[in-house]
Amino acid sequence: MPTVSVSILNSRTNKPSSKENLAFELDESEIIYDGLDRQGLKLPAGCLAGSCGTCKINVISGIENCSSISSVEQDTIDHISADYKEKHGDNCLDNKNLRLACRAKVKGPISIETFKI
Repeated sequence: MPTVSVSILNSRTNKPSSKENLAFELDESEIIYDGLDRQGLKLPAGCLAGSCGTCKINVISGIENCSSISSVEQDTIDHISADYKEKHGDNCLDNKNLRLACRAKVKGPISIETFKI
């Protein structure tokens, strides 16, 4: 079972909150959002179909252990990225691996953080 380490960012400061370093075991090929929800961790969510981007996460490590990105997820991430870069500058997403928790599946250990935009 892959382990997902989670840092929850404070919505006001965008820094890790007191809940940092949570760890959960998910079934292989389980959708990240579903696996965390099943274990009681409620990530922000909207449509749960990959269109709204509310469940965006930053994969800090283990991006290679996530499923391939679908066209729906990529379109949403492209939109989010363009909007965020317009507001915060072109380099603001450097070293970030944005994924949607409602679409990405886990194949091995990863470390993620919530991502406030």
